[in-house]
Amino acid sequence: MHEFRRMMPKNKWLQQWTVVCLALIAVGLVFSRAVLSVGCGLVLLPFFFQASAMHNRRMIFTGLLLILLPVFISGCWSADIRNWAESITVRLPLVSIALGCSAVIFSRKNWLLVACVYLISIAIGCVWSLWQYAIDPAAMQASYLKAKVLPTLADQDYVRFSWMVMIGVLIAFRSFALIRSRLSKYILIALIVFFIIYLHILAAKTGLLCLYACAIVYMIDLMIRQRKWKTGLAWMAAAVMIIFVAYQSLPTLRNRVQYVRFDFSLYSKNGSAPGYNDAARWVSLRAGYELTNAHPFTGVGFGDMRSAINAWHEKNLPSSLAYERFLPADEWLVYGTGSGWPGMLCFTAGLLFLLYATATRQILSVLFTITAVIPLITDDTLEGQIGAVLLGFISFFGQQNPTTHYE
Repeated sequence: MHEFRRMMPKNKWLQQWTVVCLALIAVGLVFSRAVLSVGCGLVLLPFFFQASAMHNRRMIFTGLLLILLPVFISGCWSADIRNWAESITVRLPLVSIALGCSAVIFSRKNWLLVACVYLISIAIGCVWSLWQYAIDPAAMQASYLKAKVLPTLADQDYVRFSWMVMIGVLIAFRSFALIRSRLSKYILIALIVFFIIYLHILAAKTGLLCLYACAIVYMIDLMIRQRKWKTGLAWMAAAVMIIFVAYQSLPTLRNRVQYVRFDFSLYSKNGSAPGYNDAARWVSLRAGYELTNAHPFTGVGFGDMRSAINAWHEKNLPSSLAYERFLPADEWLVYGTGSGWPGMLCFTAGLLFLLYATATRQILSVLFTITAVIPLITDDTLEGQIGAVLLGFISFFGQQNPTTHYE
């Protein structure tokens, strides 16, 4: 590592190149898929110049290989080659970001520059979303009782956008320790508060689950590892107060909770509830589990997952609607459906290698890791470009400890 840092001034342009590409990625995540694709493609360039100096390169290579291997191999028994190729393509941004970011070590200044672009992009996205709410709040509040939420940028993918906002909270926290300006610190505090309020207004389960999982782990760390019982209890009281005030004062959150409870009650009684979003997610998990067990060693093939899911519905729930017949809402079951139990184990090992290569024992690093893993548990995160980009962005940019070796 020290040898690599001595080489950095000679290849300063590689870090600057990576900064520009990550800035494009940060903007593209919110505003443009085309810009996002360009950034993801170009960010790989530093790898070809610094491959031999990559930190933890063997572990990173192994992790990426294990994540991609089940998808590649399943092509041998996938009839739909187009869908199989798409499953590979959507994961490539994770590879390019991982290899590109791992080939450079960011200076404090450049790390903060990328963080600033990301935070501004997310803040603009939140403001735009809230403006749509302000145009007709009554109609928007009523829509929350019908499985709808606020419009968002990022291709109207409110699940991924809530994930982006939560990443923004953690990046703002990390930036706080790296800046010296008091005004900048106040701005970061305001952004953190704004993002947390927005997550409660949007009321997307992914963002809120990541937020409160991180809050719980942080409070446990305060009380057990740091032995700051009073501070931990104070944070716990604050969290309970935030939940209570948010539920009482934000109609969107309250309506969302009521809808989820009603949706779950229908599913728990009948085993299905056509037309209800959360019930369809539970059904997708059931379909993925049964297909995995029906093809335990090979799965159905990543190319044939959608047709297999549709056939499962025709057999078990023929009354389900077409838009409810989606891939399992859990990345492990996606791998199980596509490549069986061996593929699921392979994916698990690959993810562990990647997380181990980037995470540290610092509490903020643990929180980044939690925020990376939860969406994989609650959704088919790697089956779309944005999900693969965000996993790479968290692991290989958010987890970096910028150096002051040179500015």
